[in-house]
Amino acid sequence: MKSFQIEFSKYESVNSLWSELIEQYGFEKAKKIVSQAIDLQKMNGNKNFTMPIIFSGTGGLALIPIQSFKEERLNSNSKDNQVLIFNLKKKSFQILNEAKNS
Repeated sequence: MKSFQIEFSKYESVNSLWSELIEQYGFEKAKKIVSQAIDLQKMNGNKNFTMPIIFSGTGGLALIPIQSFKEERLNSNSKDNQVLIFNLKKKSFQILNEAKNS
């Protein structure tokens, strides 16, 4: 497994990456990418230690250690369906909380 470190302090937290993901892939495919990221977390991750990340330029998925974030970047009560959308070129990221269907 390949490992790399991202210094999130050098990146800006934004609210536009989810809409950009929808524009790039379409709503249904963007939802599917998020769903696959959450499935990856459920199968290979650990709720208290990892979070799924989506690379917005490629739609690629990975798991990252939560400790990569400073404490103030994450909600203190980490939600089960949080996904990080990351854009390397724009030096930005967005934490997405997937809504559960009731």
